[in-house]
Amino acid sequence: MKIEFSQPQLNKYPFAIKQNKNTYSQTINNDRFESHQNTPEKFNISFGKGFFDRILEKIDRRNSTNFDELNDNGEEPSFFAKELSAGIKTFLEKEIPAKNLKSIMTPDEFREILPTLNKENFNSSRKNRESGVYCVDLDYQSNFSKGNENIFDILDNAAKYADEYYAKTGKPFIFALTDRDTLDGVKHAIRIIGENPEKYKHLKFLPAIKLTYAHEAPNSQLKYENSDMLIYGINPFSINISNFVETTIAKRKRMVINFIKQVNHLYPEFAYSVIEFAEQNRLKYKKDFTVSNLYWRAREYAETKGDTAIKSIKLVPEDVISEAEDIIDQLDQIFVGSQQGPYSASGSQIIKDSDVNKSIKEVFEEYSTHLDESQGKVVSSAENLYDDMIDCLSLEASPPVIALSAPYYLSHYYEESNSSEFPNVVEFIKDLQERSGGLLVAFESVVPSYDLDSALTPEIIKNFNNYLREHTDLYEVGGSFAKRYF
Repeated sequence: MKIEFSQPQLNKYPFAIKQNKNTYSQTINNDRFESHQNTPEKFNISFGKGFFDRILEKIDRRNSTNFDELNDNGEEPSFFAKELSAGIKTFLEKEIPAKNLKSIMTPDEFREILPTLNKENFNSSRKNRESGVYCVDLDYQSNFSKGNENIFDILDNAAKYADEYYAKTGKPFIFALTDRDTLDGVKHAIRIIGENPEKYKHLKFLPAIKLTYAHEAPNSQLKYENSDMLIYGINPFSINISNFVETTIAKRKRMVINFIKQVNHLYPEFAYSVIEFAEQNRLKYKKDFTVSNLYWRAREYAETKGDTAIKSIKLVPEDVISEAEDIIDQLDQIFVGSQQGPYSASGSQIIKDSDVNKSIKEVFEEYSTHLDESQGKVVSSAENLYDDMIDCLSLEASPPVIALSAPYYLSHYYEESNSSEFPNVVEFIKDLQERSGGLLVAFESVVPSYDLDSALTPEIIKNFNNYLREHTDLYEVGGSFAKRYF
């Protein structure tokens, strides 16, 4: 079949590729398109039958579109929004159309906005809020994780600030929930937004999660460490990601159970108990969750038996009930591991045998992350390896964006403590980038946890961040963690 086009019309068709002065040709889906110049102004183009079959199919599909599903601007909702809508229906048993999720930022939208952001955009100072410079918060945790606020209050306040920011700038406020090792908060946030899209029309909500990965660390005493990654633009209803998170938590719990059973077999007089460990590692928040480095807590428990280092995190299964508010008042008196001093099993018998902790350490290394000298690499039965995390995320239909969380701490594992340059950690980061297949594109330059570290000064962080800016092509992200920004 031949259709005659003029030159201006021909220029509109991307499948027409000029091969020489007189011929245009391209093959698409086994259809051959050819044109031969008849006159200086006119061309004849031959199309295969399959091409027209597909054109008609597309027209039929367009005619059958449910226009109730289109966004207000007449455009079809994004593929990402459709994924989330289907997930809400399947796992939360709610019917929320994809068009109601226009305020959910897609991974591609986030990739596009990243190059326009700088560190001041993440700084929630009063000056930046009032001037409209503060426009994005990409590290905020709810009480499903280490934060104190529930999802409803977080979104309500984020929407209020978004309205204020939009009134000043005409742009939406970008906000990410980054709960650690749990997808529950993000799922509920997406549902809440979908149920009342008008309220959140000036907010761009970015679903995210913080995950841990194990890696080598040449300057660390152990030669390995665990660090965190911020994963932006996730589909929390994805079976793939859900299984990955659940498997991680299951690995950590299984490690703790096996470890405590084995040290109890070695020292039955200590009466080690998984339930006791769980009770001592529970604080009274509204939601339980399991954090990285859970096995360190098991070792602390084994070494100090009752003087476990308690941090403001809940770690235990739902079936363990323990009111531990009194522990919070004793935080200043609690130390980590063997620094606590010898443990008295009976109250009168002091255990001074250094072989106890040595034996515990040997058992611990069987189960925890460790450097396998024979393989020359880090292995772990209780934590994710970096490549495993990348393999999981690469399978997503809408690939997410990865950012290094609190990257300054990596420098301790790769550089001297008084270093003003960081070539080794930059080399490591570049290796992570290469292995990520393009997913790792950012680093966290504004990190709330830095403010809690008395050893860090603004000058140290400024020096490190400037070095990363100069020696990598990573974009910047940052957030308030759980600091109120309104």
